[in-house]
Amino acid sequence: MSPNKPSEETLRKMLDIQWQDHFQTRTQTWKALEITAVLGVALVGFDWQVSNRVVTVVVAILLFLVAQFGILITLRHRVVEVTKFRKISELEKELGIADEGLRPPQPISWWSIFKFWKSNTSLFILRMHFVIQLFAIGYCIMRLL
Repeated sequence: MSPNKPSEETLRKMLDIQWQDHFQTRTQTWKALEITAVLGVALVGFDWQVSNRVVTVVVAILLFLVAQFGILITLRHRVVEVTKFRKISELEKELGIADEGLRPPQPISWWSIFKFWKSNTSLFILRMHFVIQLFAIGYCIMRLL
């Protein structure tokens, strides 16, 4: 082993850290969707309890904003995921364990919501946040009529 090249043990530890980071990021992305969905259900329950149009509209606007933050989190986490998989691929190649048939995740954007021919977990989460935004808008309009 040359003095400039990390040991196999170091490479495996780095690989493990990259995978842990990926799983932590994915967990956070799902958690953001869970929170947004729960707040969507809470909006309906809150409206039934309070039955005040102005307060309901304010809560619906807040739900819309929370869903927007969820979209931003999902997009940012996809960038992290792409970066992590690039590093994971490099480490696996150095260790001689790379799966050459494995395709790395592709970047997504806000407009990817409308590319219905594409499907992956990040797009699903992104689309669910968008649907919750549409729900918040619809609920807001319904209460104002």
